[in-house]
Amino acid sequence: MWWPCTKQIATVRADLMVDNIDESRSSGAALAASIELDKDKRGKARSVKPLRQLLPFIGRYKGIVFAFIIFLILAAAMQLSIGLAVKVITDCGFVDDTKSIADYCTKFAVGEQNQMGSYFKFAILIGIGAAVFGALRFYFISILGQRVIADIRKAVYDKLTRLSPEFFERVHTGEVLSRLTTDTTLIESVIGSSVSFAIRSIATGIGSLVIMFFISWKLTLLVMCIGPAIILPTVIIGKRIRTLSRRSQDNLANASSRAGESLSAIQTVQAFTREDKERRDFSQAVENTYIAHRKRIAVRSLMTLIIFGLGMTGMVGVFWYGAQEVQNFQASGGDAGMTSGDIFAFGIYAFSVVSGVGFLTGTWTELLRASGATERVMELLSEEPNIAAPTDPKTLSNTKGAIAFSNVNFIYPSRPTEQTLENVSFVIKPGETVALVGPSGAGKSTIFQVLLRFYDIESGRVTIDGVEIDALSPQNLRQQFAIVQQNTPLFSGSAMENIRYGREGASDEDVIIAAKAAFAHEFIEKLPEGYQTDLGESAVTLSGGQRQRLAIARAILRDAPVLLLDEATSALDAESERAVQKAFEEMSKTKTTLVIAHRLATILSADRIIVMDQGRIVETGTHTELLANKGLYARLADLQFDLKT
Repeated sequence: MWWPCTKQIATVRADLMVDNIDESRSSGAALAASIELDKDKRGKARSVKPLRQLLPFIGRYKGIVFAFIIFLILAAAMQLSIGLAVKVITDCGFVDDTKSIADYCTKFAVGEQNQMGSYFKFAILIGIGAAVFGALRFYFISILGQRVIADIRKAVYDKLTRLSPEFFERVHTGEVLSRLTTDTTLIESVIGSSVSFAIRSIATGIGSLVIMFFISWKLTLLVMCIGPAIILPTVIIGKRIRTLSRRSQDNLANASSRAGESLSAIQTVQAFTREDKERRDFSQAVENTYIAHRKRIAVRSLMTLIIFGLGMTGMVGVFWYGAQEVQNFQASGGDAGMTSGDIFAFGIYAFSVVSGVGFLTGTWTELLRASGATERVMELLSEEPNIAAPTDPKTLSNTKGAIAFSNVNFIYPSRPTEQTLENVSFVIKPGETVALVGPSGAGKSTIFQVLLRFYDIESGRVTIDGVEIDALSPQNLRQQFAIVQQNTPLFSGSAMENIRYGREGASDEDVIIAAKAAFAHEFIEKLPEGYQTDLGESAVTLSGGQRQRLAIARAILRDAPVLLLDEATSALDAESERAVQKAFEEMSKTKTTLVIAHRLATILSADRIIVMDQGRIVETGTHTELLANKGLYARLADLQFDLKT
């Protein structure tokens, strides 16, 4: 009866296995592996109370929960019946021939005592029942886990897309993604498997103990004394193994990180002749990983010795005592003691109890970890966006694009001591092209942030067509703008999909027209599959200029009343810049256009130029007027144009 010990070791080995991530894996496999490595590093809760917050999600599927409970009960009953079946087969089919056994066996088979076929058919039916009900139990709890975790992930992502940029200043994107992946995966493992196995282990464990007491209360007490002797070393030493495993993971991550950095910059390494240093650093990181693994292996070997020694010695002693009881039974002619079938059945039930308790010790840790994950996920769901629609929002339609700032003051929440905008006031007429210029940090991009209402202002008024922007829903407000950003964020997918992102439902013909207007059509046509070419994650397969032209085509396709350009042509060559500038000039005839530009040559034809410095407007006028003022704009212009001569 060494099975319980083997079960304990297998459980610990499975819990503590650390898989190396092969660099050749796909990004999806690498993500899955990183989630596995991250699980042990996620904090645990002090209790399982936070798991109660999952009940509303689980309660949506009462039918699945009811089916799971029914098949759990049936599967447990079948599993408990297996020991009784073994007892009947052993006593009635093989060993005992006392009168009391013969009378007992006639209850299970018609005819002679040794009609073994009936006993084995009985056992086969029980085995089939246990397999069927166990499979159905697993199916329904797994479906429940997948369904609940899908609902949670959708709820979290829905909430994230509604949160204001201020939230992402407080919480790093990496942490948010970890909650969306690692934490939800931990919850999924608990709902979909751990809880199911735990409930099954409790049910079968209690049932097994009851039956064991009926078979022999003395043997049952002995097993209950042996159990802690096997389990306690597993728990105590297991904590040490987990600590060493985490340390080896960290060392491996450091080694991989160091190798990745040096190989990605191999030309720099070789140019500075630092190959020897990099080899030494990597060698030391790998050696540290080996030392951590060696310590972990030594501790696991010690645990194996203890578990096997205690387990085998204890269980052999218990069954030695049981064998004596069987001899007493046979010597008394069936009047006292245990039968051979009793001792076999007792062994099965003892295995069920010990293995179940061993599993529960690991499950409790998983429950605490999942409880901590639930807390972190529910924190996201409880977040409320700072920017919200008013109770009775106004609606803009047929927008002309008149924009006004009146004494606007603004401070970023993450920089409370820095006044980003101070008493900013200006008016932009419909169809007017206005440029915002000034040194870095002057507040130019903040004008866009405020106008799109990513943040609310401290004081003052911002209006579009005379309507204050906080009287509109954020969605209705932002529908009035098309923006081309300096960092040109694009998405994985085809060129067609990236341009169509500007206006959902646009036809292929409209997309192509927008691409031609942005002078992107020619390079798109040369791609392997034209407009259907997959551009890779964040469109990394394109050059900076190509990415910028796609972003411009996206803004052109949106066809909004107000066009916002943040260094929209900074990554273009001179020829493409002149062509795109003409496209913007055509668009600007029917739209209000705000342009942020550091290259003053791109805004010479603007109707008006607003010069900003340290969050304030310091000058306003045309290019010619501002040059005549001999102020900040003139100094910037002299510097740039002198550099070109």
